[in-house]
Amino acid sequence: MTQQFRRIHREATPEERERHQEIRQEVEQELPELKQWARDAATRNRERVAVGTVFTDRETAVVEAIDQYAAEHSLADRGAVVREALAHLLGIEIPRH
Repeated sequence: MTQQFRRIHREATPEERERHQEIRQEVEQELPELKQWARDAATRNRERVAVGTVFTDRETAVVEAIDQYAAEHSLADRGAVVREALAHLLGIEIPRH
């Protein structure tokens, strides 16, 4: 049984906005390198490449969001959600299964 969470929406504090902006900038700086690494890995491994992720118990909301996205977009499972996200991130076509 999954626990339902209700989100509390509020304005971010100035400190939170600053921290979030710093994180966005770090991710944007790392993104080109990450995209290139992923393209190189895909080129070297033309067959399927497994991508694993481990979530902590505090991140159950992430898994629930992935499951909800899959259900709302007629995707078979969490792996299909990951494939969709990677295709969008890398700007490549990944056929749905």
